[in-house]
Amino acid sequence: MPHSPGLAPFDSELHIQRDRRRAIIVYVGGMLLLLAVIGAFALEQYRRDTQAAEERNSARADLVAEWVSSIFSASEVVLASVSAHLEGEAGAEDDTPAALAHWLGVLDADLGLLDRISVLGAQGRVLASSRGDYPPGRPLGGLPYYHRLLTLAPGEQAVTPLFWSPADRGYRVVHARGLADGGVVSVELKPEVFYHGLASMSMAVGQSTAIVDTEQQLVARFPAFEEGGSQGMLGKTVHGALIETFLESGTQRGSYRLRSALDDEERFFDARRIGDLPFVTVVGEEVSVALAGWVQRLWLYLSIVAMAAGLGGLLLRHYLNRLRLEGGLRQHEAQLRIAAAAFETHLGMLITDAEGVILRANDTFTRITGYSEEEVLGRTPSLLSSGLHDEAFYAQMWDSITRRDSWQGEIWNRRRDGEVFPEWLTIGAVRNAQNELTHYVATLSDLTERKAAEREIHQLAFFDPLTGLPNRRLLMDRLQGLLRDSKRGDRFGALIYLDLDNFKRVNDTEGHRRGDQRLRQVAERLSSVTRETDTLARLGGDEFALLLHDLGECPEEAAKSAEEVALKLLSALQAPQMLDGEPLVVTGSLGVTLFHEHAVNLDGILQQADTALFQAKAAGRDTLSFFDPDIQERLQVRARLESDLRQALPRGELQLYYQPQVTAAGEMCGVEALLRWQHPGRGVVSPGEFIPLAEESRVILAIGGWALESACRQLAVWAADTERQHLVMAVNVSPVQFREGDFVEQVLAILDATRAPAKRLKLEVTESLFMEERDDARAKMLRLSERGVTFSLDDFGTGYSSLSYLKRLPLAQLKIDQSFVRDLLEDQASAAIVTSVISLARSLELDVIAEGVETEAQRDWLINHGCTRFQGYLFSRPQPIEWLPVSAAG
Repeated sequence: MPHSPGLAPFDSELHIQRDRRRAIIVYVGGMLLLLAVIGAFALEQYRRDTQAAEERNSARADLVAEWVSSIFSASEVVLASVSAHLEGEAGAEDDTPAALAHWLGVLDADLGLLDRISVLGAQGRVLASSRGDYPPGRPLGGLPYYHRLLTLAPGEQAVTPLFWSPADRGYRVVHARGLADGGVVSVELKPEVFYHGLASMSMAVGQSTAIVDTEQQLVARFPAFEEGGSQGMLGKTVHGALIETFLESGTQRGSYRLRSALDDEERFFDARRIGDLPFVTVVGEEVSVALAGWVQRLWLYLSIVAMAAGLGGLLLRHYLNRLRLEGGLRQHEAQLRIAAAAFETHLGMLITDAEGVILRANDTFTRITGYSEEEVLGRTPSLLSSGLHDEAFYAQMWDSITRRDSWQGEIWNRRRDGEVFPEWLTIGAVRNAQNELTHYVATLSDLTERKAAEREIHQLAFFDPLTGLPNRRLLMDRLQGLLRDSKRGDRFGALIYLDLDNFKRVNDTEGHRRGDQRLRQVAERLSSVTRETDTLARLGGDEFALLLHDLGECPEEAAKSAEEVALKLLSALQAPQMLDGEPLVVTGSLGVTLFHEHAVNLDGILQQADTALFQAKAAGRDTLSFFDPDIQERLQVRARLESDLRQALPRGELQLYYQPQVTAAGEMCGVEALLRWQHPGRGVVSPGEFIPLAEESRVILAIGGWALESACRQLAVWAADTERQHLVMAVNVSPVQFREGDFVEQVLAILDATRAPAKRLKLEVTESLFMEERDDARAKMLRLSERGVTFSLDDFGTGYSSLSYLKRLPLAQLKIDQSFVRDLLEDQASAAIVTSVISLARSLELDVIAEGVETEAQRDWLINHGCTRFQGYLFSRPQPIEWLPVSAAG
């Protein structure tokens, strides 16, 4: 060859470009990974800060709701006291209007929270009032809501929304109770009571709390608005998406993020109904305040990314410069090797001159193409052209060779016998020392066998070998593709799950061969009624799936289209058919779910379709069912309970802790057995969190039985202990557990099995137990009382149980709820409720115990007001049995 041009390797530059691309890809990939990690971390912190704000709002909403409820609990006690006084024989005979008014005035002055206590006759005229501005005979029936209050049945209570009282020239809220003579006793409250209560609660910057009635009127808000203050906004109708949406939803509570209708400030809100009262508490926290820390951290993360990008760019630049230097050496070494190895390679090889005339060809080229070297010398490679590629393809190829001195790719050529085959072709330009083009070197490899293997692998990987339908993997790929496409538009798609009815029984009785024949026939029938653009797949066994797309933009239209296709599938299955000369009857159940641009992830869609199929089978088979999200959520809750609560007992995760109960003299007189759950993943789970779930799923039956039996076994141990044999064991009983038909038999069986002294067992029940089936509950209590078991009414004062009914129950004790004990020194309403409960217990000749006593001041106040039993952290926290002190002092 003239000028000794050699065979310069066409791929030396490609190696350099490849390494350049790798370095750039590593750099870009590293930056993307860093961005992804920091983004994920920032997103998680955003979620945590948002969740923290929502939890703060929820806690404050609970606190406000509890406080407002306590106000009306206090007024309820007053109403009950006045009603009892008026309906008693002494009150009916001795009270003159003046005496009654004087008594009401004393009662009003003692409480302080109430504005006026009044007694009205059946015609709506004042009989007596705690304030002199309502003289006897004054008609009040014309005031807002009073006409409804006069219709209250004896003992029935009602609370009004906020209304304007012309007589008082101010807003009022009325709590009333019907009397036996058709009249009512009412208690009036000023909105300022609620405002001052909110103002006394601790609030951070950016937080706000409001109380709105069910008429959307603002009752109180803190902090008040500067313009007009709280009085300026009082009674105004609050318009806005939050309160309107919440009231219309009918739910007990909800969390929102939106702009306030009062000051247009974006906040996290938590809205909660206050029991059965016509009020809603709305607690908010400004988004800018709640997320301020997150925004600062986000700027820090972005700074870190910028620094990493700059440093990485400098390192990348240094590496690319080094590659250019090494590339020259590698190219020179490769030029020396290629001359020796070119014609000994397993690849076909051609060498042409600068004009493309063939100069050399090796034996592998002959084996691949069928042309000998003599047949191609002096000709151009175009003799191999298959005619399958257009001019644009070859133009792009030569453009790459001209610009880069190389090209490689897949191409279809023609053998000497006319067979068209695929090959991998690499072309490199060879230049001399003066950079002049002298030759082209081409290598080629036959891809025929590889293509055949790829087709076979593809068939095995993506198609069912029995029916030839796409398999689960191909269905998932296409579903994932449809989800990506749907995010760029708003057209619906659908996934239909189909399961043959009773196929397993048929397969077991008739054999697998006939089962396979039946599946192939079913596949043919289903394929005959599906569009070519849709995907019909066999998932395995007798399960099939059909993926539909482009069902329209309207959900109703999409559902109708999906239903029509599903009905066609059912009809195709039900049509008469023969198998081996015998009639074949096939039916199926179909589950349908729709998806579009706002669809859940792929797993969620699959689960929805599976749930819909479950619904269809449950409906009687040979039918179809669309996905119902309510059933899905119930299934998820049930699954979580199955995996956690149902395994808690077998795994020994539940424990009983004991909290002492003491007398006024400080002597320990009993203990309360309290459940604790040590979850292996979450740590200690609050009883307030898992007990309601256990009751909802009825797992409480097993847990409650275990707790009662464990407590009784401990009682039996103490019976032989002279220091503790006097202790009474208090055990909480769930209403779900108590309402079981054989509850009494269960308790008696446990007492017999453990030999625990029944007179030392005290069952704590709540007021909710007596909201329904009162006579049944009373009968069970009487049966257990005959055995010696005593009863304590837990959380007394937080519900709405009938005082007259309580007198009929075999109770031994009333338990004052800790929410009232906690605030009795600072809150007049709490103090009034506690005083009323103690007085009620004394009048019913019941023992009374206060729970949640944490300070000596609380204990001393309770002793001075007649309470004789105590329980709380002041004496001891709940402890495992081995840590339980012998005495309260211990």
